[in-house]
Amino acid sequence: MRIVRPGTALLLSSLAAKELKVRYKRSMLGFAWFLLKPVFSTAVYTVVFTRIIRFGGEIEHYSLFLLTGLLVWNFFASSLNASTTSLLDNTRLIRSIRFPRAVLPAASVAANAVHLLLALLVAEAMLAAFGHPVTPALAALIPAVALLLVMTTGIALALSVWNVYLRDVSQAVEVLLLAWFYTSPVIYPLGAGMLPERAEAVIRWNPVSGALCVVHSVMYEGSWPPSWCWLSLSVWALLLFAGGLAAFKAAEPAVVKEL
Repeated sequence: MRIVRPGTALLLSSLAAKELKVRYKRSMLGFAWFLLKPVFSTAVYTVVFTRIIRFGGEIEHYSLFLLTGLLVWNFFASSLNASTTSLLDNTRLIRSIRFPRAVLPAASVAANAVHLLLALLVAEAMLAAFGHPVTPALAALIPAVALLLVMTTGIALALSVWNVYLRDVSQAVEVLLLAWFYTSPVIYPLGAGMLPERAEAVIRWNPVSGALCVVHSVMYEGSWPPSWCWLSLSVWALLLFAGGLAAFKAAEPAVVKEL
C-alpha cells in the first residue's frame, strides 16, 4: 500500500474540516446532531421492539445495545451518502486545480469519523453509568474503527466515480442501505439464538457485521470480540479498499473529462 504523502494528508484534513464547518454552519446544536439522530432512532426502535414486537425485552438495557450499533451504522450510512456525490459536489474545484481527487470521498468519510469517535466516547460514558464494565477489551475499538474506516473509504471511492457516470447511483445507495440495515446486527445480537443458524452464518459475513460485533462486545458486554469478527472485518476491509481504489484509479481520467 502506497504511503500517503504529507501534502495529501494535509489536503484530506483540510477538506474534512471544511465539510464539517459547512455542514453545521448556523446550526445551534452542531456536532450534537450526530448523536441526537441515533438517540432518537434508539427511542423509536426500543418502543417497537420491546413494546410491540417485544424481542428486545429479552436484552438487558436494550436501548444501550441499540445505541452502540446505531452509532456505527450511522457513520457507515452517512459516509456513503455523502461520499457518493463528493465528486459532483466539487466539480469546480476538480476543474480548477490538479490534486489527488481520491481525497474528496475520503474527506467525507474522515469528517463522519470525527463524529463517530466523539459519539462513541459519550456512549461509553452512558454504558458505564448503567453498570456496563469498562475493561481492557475497550482497546480493541482502535483497530476495529481503523479497519471500518478503510473499508468504508474503499466503498466510497467506487461509489463516487460510478455516480458521475450514472446519477441513479446516489438514489440506489439510499435504497440499498435501507435493506442493508435490516440484514445487519444493529437491532438484534448474533449468537443469542434469535436467528436461524443458516441466516446468522450468512449475516456474519455482512461487511459491517464484524465492526458491529466488536463494538457490541467491547462496549456493551465488556468482553474481547470473537475471532470471526476480526476475520470478517479484516477480509472485507482489504478487499473493498483494494477494489474501490482500483475502480477509482481506472475511472479517474475519464471522470475528470466527464465533469
